[in-house]
Amino acid sequence: MRVVLLQLPIQGHDFFFSRENIPLAAAYLKTIGVQEGIEVELVPRSLMSYGSDQAILRFLLDARPDMVGMSCYLWNVDRSLFLARQLKCQLPECTIVLGGPEMTLDNEYVLRSQGFDIGVIGEGESVWRTLLQSYPHVPEVPGLLSRGEDGRLYSAGKDRLRHGTLEHWPSPFLSGALDPHLDGVLWLETVRGCVHRCAYCYYHKQSPTLRSFPLDRILEEIRRALGRGLKEIVFLDPCFTKRPGLEVLLDRLGTINADGRLHFSAECNVEDIDPAMAKRMGKAGFTDLEVGLQSIKASTLRRVHRRFRPERFLNGVRSLQENGVKVMVDIIAGLPGDTLPDIRRSIDWVVEHEAYDFLMLYPLSLLPATELRQRAQELGLGAMPHPPYLVTRGPGLSAREISAAFHYYEECMEEDISPLETPPGLGGRSEGSTFPEGLRHTLRWHTPEQVKRLSPYRERTAYALTVSMAGEVLRQPSLWVPVLKDYLNSSPFSLLSAEVPPGVFPESLEPLWQLARERRHPTDFDYTVTHTPYRSFLVFSRSRGLLWKWPDPRESDRMVLSDGQEVSFHPVCLVAAPQKKLPPWFRDHIAERYPSPPEIRIWEPPDDRP
Repeated sequence: MRVVLLQLPIQGHDFFFSRENIPLAAAYLKTIGVQEGIEVELVPRSLMSYGSDQAILRFLLDARPDMVGMSCYLWNVDRSLFLARQLKCQLPECTIVLGGPEMTLDNEYVLRSQGFDIGVIGEGESVWRTLLQSYPHVPEVPGLLSRGEDGRLYSAGKDRLRHGTLEHWPSPFLSGALDPHLDGVLWLETVRGCVHRCAYCYYHKQSPTLRSFPLDRILEEIRRALGRGLKEIVFLDPCFTKRPGLEVLLDRLGTINADGRLHFSAECNVEDIDPAMAKRMGKAGFTDLEVGLQSIKASTLRRVHRRFRPERFLNGVRSLQENGVKVMVDIIAGLPGDTLPDIRRSIDWVVEHEAYDFLMLYPLSLLPATELRQRAQELGLGAMPHPPYLVTRGPGLSAREISAAFHYYEECMEEDISPLETPPGLGGRSEGSTFPEGLRHTLRWHTPEQVKRLSPYRERTAYALTVSMAGEVLRQPSLWVPVLKDYLNSSPFSLLSAEVPPGVFPESLEPLWQLARERRHPTDFDYTVTHTPYRSFLVFSRSRGLLWKWPDPRESDRMVLSDGQEVSFHPVCLVAAPQKKLPPWFRDHIAERYPSPPEIRIWEPPDDRP
């Protein structure tokens, strides 16, 4: 029996999140498979985290596995379902298993999808072990969904899945299963479960009690991380400060990490932090903590089972900062009971009290199986019926007002909340046109003859592809449009960018924009971005040290949401310029090409990219 596992990354033109795609759940399942004497492998990191749809599919078809497992999250479930359908069509004898937070009993979006055989709900280790032991028979155990003769998914077990202790599950890091997928950062659990009952979160529902991994195991993982030269460990505990025996863990971390080579980060309730705890965390090597404020409005917080004690919040932030720990404060836009003025007041409170090192505003998502999703009608909430399930309305709050909250954030913080990434072939730090294993991220079509070269690369491309076109090629759309259309049909979750000569006029770009209009990519669903809402298909030019993004004609139209609401954008030309100064010639260059020139905005690509 051969089993292949994968977890697809968050997509971006610069592949930043590909570097952070750590398949922790899949690695747990691999170690269990090894214990059972079964050949289990993870898709190689280069393909899993960087490969196009067809590149990954080709690997799976060539491997001819008996079973494929996919970890499904908000950011990858559509793409995972596509790959599952394609694989099932071409390798029907393969058993396809989906798990992860997207697999819940009330997520009709996933449950009505075809192309997979089995769903695993909640923690998967015990179900996975039973599934491997009983293959090819499908066991009737809690936490497992299988298809009946009518093709619908049914719960195989009648009882609720009971979670046991964690001591007997092997460490995917100590076993070496994660090693090929780490790039300086390790994700680590010290507990499972959560003591909080936040109405927008699913975690506490699948694991309502707090269970700890053994301290000795955690310390051994820390020592191994040091020995392997890792730089950062991100603790995945939903609230790190609630871990039993936290003081002992922090003291032991401080001893092991005495030279500060490892940087730790985690999430917590900052109101739990006192000066002594902050001192321990600083000494242990914590450099960053993410804390959820969400809102300062008491009635809103009561609805979502949160609380806010301003003095304790401020004291916790100050104590951390005094010990060298930077604090990222999160606010959620769209919580039931918050209006636009309420969201503004929450932002204002954090800024006026300087209670942050980093401040982030996130849109609320009505995630499957959460209390807010189940009570949406009662609470007057509306949301997208598909990932990312963004809230589009609430009591006294419209989609336009949620969008306005993000513009307000930008005004307060004087920064772009959703900066556009730079493709590696257009001034990024990556050299050449390929990644390891020969995955191509840039194609150069400088002559008509080169256009024919795309077909051999179809199964050896990265999921984000830049095509650099000479003017001679751009002027012959009949030559290249069918090639790109065929490529996007075969790899529909590809991100595409085109580099065109700087002297082109907008009319020359129309064939590119028509291609963009014909596709539907999850990247284009976020109506809360403050500019450039359609990010799966971009057009760039370079000249005299400048790199700019041409405005997409769709930016002139209103974005129509699934519930009929409309959100307005306007054309924006983003320009990456040295010293952030725009030379006069460029304004003239744009004015010559547009009767009503678009907004020209200095573009600062994300500075946290490696």
